[in-house]
Amino acid sequence: MEVTTLESVWQLTMNSEKMFPEKALLYIGSESYEAPTITVLQGLSDLGFSVFTIGKPNINSWFCNKVVKYNAVASLRFDFVLSDLHWGTQWDYYETLNFGSHPKVLIDGDDNPGGIGWREKHARYSQRYRKRPGRKVLEQEIQPYQWMEPLGSYEPDIVFVSQKNLGDEQSCYMPFGIHREYLELASNKTTTDRGVDFAAISGPGPKRGELGAFMAQDKLPGSVFSGAIRGQGVIAEPLRQKLVSDRRVHSYHRWIMFRDYFRLLNDTKVLIYPGVHASAWWDAKRPWEAYASGCLVMLDKPLVDMSSYPVTELCPFAVYESYEELTQKCYYLYKHQNILDGYRREVIKGALKYFGSVPLARRFLWLIAQGVS
Repeated sequence: MEVTTLESVWQLTMNSEKMFPEKALLYIGSESYEAPTITVLQGLSDLGFSVFTIGKPNINSWFCNKVVKYNAVASLRFDFVLSDLHWGTQWDYYETLNFGSHPKVLIDGDDNPGGIGWREKHARYSQRYRKRPGRKVLEQEIQPYQWMEPLGSYEPDIVFVSQKNLGDEQSCYMPFGIHREYLELASNKTTTDRGVDFAAISGPGPKRGELGAFMAQDKLPGSVFSGAIRGQGVIAEPLRQKLVSDRRVHSYHRWIMFRDYFRLLNDTKVLIYPGVHASAWWDAKRPWEAYASGCLVMLDKPLVDMSSYPVTELCPFAVYESYEELTQKCYYLYKHQNILDGYRREVIKGALKYFGSVPLARRFLWLIAQGVS
């Protein structure tokens, strides 16, 4: 039996945490929700890593961070420094603190409608957001507005990108992956217990709009759902206590799980996921929420470069390149429920094995060790 890329990487990166003697990192993070960073930090936390933040907790590491004072950083023992791209990253720490030979790791999980790189994104955000505030504001756990500061001399040793451009030979692909919160809302229904055959959930982005227009033509068989759905919101209590209801500066809203939305996913056999934009902007929370909920996910062929760790390997049949192909495959699955059931169960098994927080954290560590050795 042929060994897939996913399986090869999974085997290769097993126990990669042993390559990092301190089992600790310093996190100089964005003040915005960063999906792939959260996945990695959840996995590292489960692997026993300490995650240090300076002066205050961070939205992405609230569940595991150990807050240290600025003047205590010099005495810390850690393996690498991690940052992410969006607003609020205090890049000046890289100049005012002496990190010596510690590898500098960057995760770029940001939207990519224009097919640009992380430096161009930083420049674009710098035009969009306000300038960095004074130290008194920076020390507040909840910031009053979104802000940016110059990169200065910052130069990462390794860059992880979720919306990876084709032809980008410098960055490492990093999928969003499955957050533990998604699994907590899974009901583990069997295929026959699921009442919705095919679902397409609307959302921002032109690709979702195109799929919605296709679904409105009523071409798919069986019980079909197409549209928006949310319901009552659920959020972890530590975040609920910090939630600012009249503004979304820190993207706390992205942590909210909506009950009716997850009930639909838990009752769906096949979720159709079209991506977001007709460029290198494919990844989002939705496919991973669907895998966690037990759906077979039909994927519009991704336009991001995920060749190093392709989710499409979970089920090559479940990849389509046109609505005609999607229609044909949906009819085939509807007529052959036993095959649908086999695909669904195998896909969920593989999604948890390869795209859970721990395996993604191990792959992350292995690539750091290889990239900066």
